[in-house]
Amino acid sequence: MSLFPIDYSLLSKQALLSHIKDNYEVYEPINIKYFLRGMNDTYVLETKSEKYIFRVYRADRRNKSEIAFELDLLNFLYKNDVSVSIPITKKDGTLINEFFVPEGVKYGVMFSFAEGNEKPIQAVEDSYLFGKAVAQIHKVTDSFRSEHVRANLNLEHLIEKPLNIIKLHMEHRQEDYNFIYELVLGLKEKLVMKIEEGLDWGVCHGDLHGNTNVAFTENGKLTHYDFDISGYGWRSYDIAEFRLAREIHSGHNKEEVERLWEAFLHGYRDVRDLSENDVKVVSIFVALRQLWLFGLCFSESELIGVADFDDGFIDSKLEYFRNLIF
Repeated sequence: MSLFPIDYSLLSKQALLSHIKDNYEVYEPINIKYFLRGMNDTYVLETKSEKYIFRVYRADRRNKSEIAFELDLLNFLYKNDVSVSIPITKKDGTLINEFFVPEGVKYGVMFSFAEGNEKPIQAVEDSYLFGKAVAQIHKVTDSFRSEHVRANLNLEHLIEKPLNIIKLHMEHRQEDYNFIYELVLGLKEKLVMKIEEGLDWGVCHGDLHGNTNVAFTENGKLTHYDFDISGYGWRSYDIAEFRLAREIHSGHNKEEVERLWEAFLHGYRDVRDLSENDVKVVSIFVALRQLWLFGLCFSESELIGVADFDDGFIDSKLEYFRNLIF
């Protein structure tokens, strides 16, 4: 009997726990929980004394070389005194697991657990600390090299691909799509001018919103995790996600956003230089990050369903883009 083709499979918790017991020197693993389904599957492994994170990458998103790049980056940061969640080595000395599933090969990696708690960044003190931590990542990775390949967070990633995805899902609203297309072309022209003036380029975390990818301890230590969208890109784009997150979580309270943004920049510049040109272009990258997220939601709808991405969803995105002021 031939198997019917599928797009997405979920690994059995019990089978994964057995695999971990066989392949890792972990002290008495006792429980595994399926924690989160997102751009990959995240499990929490508990032992009598510790916790670990086990991530299973989707077969349609990451190949082995791309994952190896991420792991090289994490180990490099750790060796250079940046607090990050690091990959755990298997008994055979390797880091990446292979799971053969109906849709192909899924890769899995176990990571150390980031001690501390997630917290909404609403205080200038936290924003300042986060800015310092981000600058430390950018500063250290200026000398990072890997033999593995990772896609760049370039104009194709930020503009061309999202527009192509959005177009497919807005065929019934051609006039609205044309508005977005023309707006983005204008933003692209402005961005290209800034690029020609010179923008900082290097390794980026790719998802620096500060809400669910960093753990704060009571003594002010920050541990970063979830580098799944990392790659080479403009550092202005990397920090733009932090500003966008502050806009969203403050309900677009301009005074609060500017207060937290200035604290972030203060912390960043206490560790690493950031030119005025890099700061000025952040507003463009904020809009392009929204465009990228717009496209991402539509692409993810192929797996999680289209119910949440109807005309009401499109209307909310259009409202954002129609209110942009440059």
